[in-house]
Amino acid sequence: MVNVQYTSVLLRFGEIGIKSNQTRRRMTSLLIDQVESSLREHKIPFEKVHSIYGRIYIKTNKALQAAEIASKIFGVVSTSPVIETIAEMEEILNAGELLARAEFQKGLSFAVGARRIGTHVFSSQELRESLGERILEGIPELELKVNLSNPMQSIYVEVRDDTAHLFTTTIKGVGGMPTGSQGKVVCTISTGLDSPIAAYKVMKRGCIPVFLYLDNTPYSDAHCSEIATKQAELLSKYIHGFEVRLYIVPHAPDIEEARRHAPKKMTCLFCKRNMLRIAREIAILEQADAIVTGEIIGEQASQTTANLRAIEQAVTDFPILRPLAGEDKVDIEHIAQTLGTYEFAKEGASCCSLNPRYPAVNADPETVAACEAPMDLNILKEELRNAQIIVLRRGKR
Repeated sequence: MVNVQYTSVLLRFGEIGIKSNQTRRRMTSLLIDQVESSLREHKIPFEKVHSIYGRIYIKTNKALQAAEIASKIFGVVSTSPVIETIAEMEEILNAGELLARAEFQKGLSFAVGARRIGTHVFSSQELRESLGERILEGIPELELKVNLSNPMQSIYVEVRDDTAHLFTTTIKGVGGMPTGSQGKVVCTISTGLDSPIAAYKVMKRGCIPVFLYLDNTPYSDAHCSEIATKQAELLSKYIHGFEVRLYIVPHAPDIEEARRHAPKKMTCLFCKRNMLRIAREIAILEQADAIVTGEIIGEQASQTTANLRAIEQAVTDFPILRPLAGEDKVDIEHIAQTLGTYEFAKEGASCCSLNPRYPAVNADPETVAACEAPMDLNILKEELRNAQIIVLRRGKR
């Protein structure tokens, strides 16, 4: 058995590469900072993290672990643990043969991929052909075959100036944009499936989340608050270098006020309107730019287009982002299973006892305004004063 010592990790990014030079430099710097923060958090030693020609490299003797960790950082499209050598043909061929001996199994078909940037005495095609021949001739006992159209395994070489990187494995990353490339957003979060995925989607675009959970006790039990906290904790692990907070705000008093002045069928509408108002106050406190909710068009009675219009009129000076508006439930379930929030959502399936049997589905804004006129909305400020604030992640910013 041949052991290979991977000495670096190659990180690829996608959308960052098409930005202007100034934006690309800023986002690359953000991404490098977050890679370093994540590696330190996981106690992975590294010599340096640096950028060369549209790639980021981690110099570390724990490349396999570092590649897995880095793949979960927003902005990273994929990672590969690599062997690093000087950009001379013979050195590359020696490293390629060593890597093939360690990674290839007897009888498989393979292909060689090569890409170079800079001035070299060999072309990419010459490098591909030479490495393929070296592997076939140098390891005859494995009975390997070249198959360029449908190989069982591939070996890749990337040459940049005086350094070559060789690898066989590519780990899919989460993609998106680096955290902090956009501003803060208040993400409403519940015990259900949808709102954590909505938060994840805007986080993936570079937003820094401030989580908000509305506690309906006594119309739900304490277990629901625990579930929502677990959801926020899990999502916060994708954020590196920035503080992440969770506001848990008591919500029952304003719901009771709404029930005193409005038909029972409109309970959910006023619950959502007050949710946005509380989120707005937190957005002002946290200097956030937007409010994020998990609503899907038509998925619940309160989420018809007419009701969404009536709900949104409660807050007009902050954008209300609904990343899941056009999604299908099955797609959201799949993402939740991938992230690990699906099991939490199953636990919190019945965390509100106030849902009316026959809810309003076509709210008229004038009727909503008339019902709300006698309500004491100062209750919301008192609720916010009684909020519990949990710091989920400490940040250097």
